[in-house]
Amino acid sequence: MRVLADRIRGVERRVRYLGLGLVVLAAGFLLTGRWQLALGVAVGALLGWVLTDPVRITWAVFVIAFAVPVTIDVGYPTNPSYALLLVLFLLAAWGRVLRAERDGWPPKALAAALLLPACAVLAGLVHWHGVKPIAVGVAPLLCFGVLAWHLAEEARHDRRTVRRIAEALTWFSVAVAVFAKYQTASRSWPIFDQFAYDWTYTSAFDATRAVGLSGHPIIYGTFAMAMVLVALTLRGRFWYVPVTANLVGLVLSGTRSAWVGTVLALGLWLFLQWRKVSWRGLGAAAAVAAVTFTLVAVNPPALRPDTTTAAPTPSPAAPAASSAAPAPESPAATPSPATPSPATPSPATPSPAAPAPPAASSLPPEPGAPVPAAPTTSAVDSVDVAGSRISDPASADARFTRMSVVWDGITSDWSTVVFGNGPEANVRFLENVGIGDGQAQVFDNTYLTFWYNFGLIGLACLLALLVLLYRHLRSLPARLLLVGFAAQIFFFDVWLWLGAVAVLLLAVALGAADNPSLSARALPVPRRRQPGAQAAAGPRQPAAGAAAGSGSAPAARPGSAGASGPS
Repeated sequence: MRVLADRIRGVERRVRYLGLGLVVLAAGFLLTGRWQLALGVAVGALLGWVLTDPVRITWAVFVIAFAVPVTIDVGYPTNPSYALLLVLFLLAAWGRVLRAERDGWPPKALAAALLLPACAVLAGLVHWHGVKPIAVGVAPLLCFGVLAWHLAEEARHDRRTVRRIAEALTWFSVAVAVFAKYQTASRSWPIFDQFAYDWTYTSAFDATRAVGLSGHPIIYGTFAMAMVLVALTLRGRFWYVPVTANLVGLVLSGTRSAWVGTVLALGLWLFLQWRKVSWRGLGAAAAVAAVTFTLVAVNPPALRPDTTTAAPTPSPAAPAASSAAPAPESPAATPSPATPSPATPSPATPSPAAPAPPAASSLPPEPGAPVPAAPTTSAVDSVDVAGSRISDPASADARFTRMSVVWDGITSDWSTVVFGNGPEANVRFLENVGIGDGQAQVFDNTYLTFWYNFGLIGLACLLALLVLLYRHLRSLPARLLLVGFAAQIFFFDVWLWLGAVAVLLLAVALGAADNPSLSARALPVPRRRQPGAQAAAGPRQPAAGAAAGSGSAPAARPGSAGASGPS
């Protein structure tokens, strides 16, 4: 024990010396005016601190996915979505390395993580277009597979940490909802108006819809939907506060797909909890609805836009991005100030995971950023805006058009039905052919896009994963998140929006926390035998890990909160 204590003190001393050296280095860069290098030192030190503990890695995954927008480019070496995906992949992979001795390399978890990437590789081999499309198409699926594996294993062994993260996110979402209310009341998007890399990620595009911290109303709607369901089912202290705040944010986002997902998930919740319905619960629901309506409708005069200052005009130039990166919405997709003529389709895309502006000379040049209309002193009626989102048929018509186009590509011959057109096939089609309706150049349906790229085999594997997750997840919040996520991605392409896919990852983590059998059973830590110890101790008892391997559920491990059975 003395040797161990001395070793711990030695490690702490080295960490203190290293931290002091990094502080001096950062201060030196600041004194010489090299703030970028000082920021790099700070971020590197923070990541180094995170990488020393798998629990910190789990926290960092959700913080980065939900709080760092991919609509802002701070100088990443590649597209923001791919840069952050790489960071998350490295965090999850290193977390698995740190846990390798405890957990081993479970074959079931590895198979689940590699299932969708294998479908992408198969489609790429059948319809060969080079190595690059396969790499670009497989990378996000592989990253998310490893992330899900890491979070499931961590949640299975430490249930309390995952629940603490989920509850912390619900209270974090309250602050985001306040920010969303400010965005719609002031008709501006602070931070995004100044730093977004494309004008369609600013309030010049549509100032009536809130974007929270995502820079895109669809992604913020997804986040608000998830936080409503988590707060409602976890029922932490004062749970009705995050539920109400996120319902407000959900309405202000104007995201109909998130509304549909929320309604379906709440319908499932009522179906599963109908025996617990009471007059008190109905009264609480009516009170939450009334407060939500009031907060949506009220626009404080102090937050109304200032007509004496002109709104900032972001630069229309966007950095070069990977073809599969999320691109902004088409100006024709949603009414906005100074909308370009629908006769000139924009190569920019309206929703997540759509192709970036192509460089093909056959396409018309991308229109420049419009100058925002001068704000008026009248407040935006958020209730009327939400009602117009329900009654507007333009988006539904555009999606039917895209379904027809995608179906024609899927059914062109038997090989495209079974194996798809290959990774990044949707990007090649939208860059070279496009959809000539003057609206967004995107398929806007994750299931059809998956079928178009990876064939019926890939779609069947995706649906099978969702069904198996729902079947094996034993926690109510996890199942509601799965239903909401599965419904919403029918209306947009999801894979390169980290904040949207993080909803699925949160569902996996919460489900694994309540069901240890979701992932492979832990391997017992080998013990060294000492001569004569077995004879002195009497008959040998089976180890906890061995007992877990023979039963239907793993036995409890010392200090493991996630070893209990399903709740």
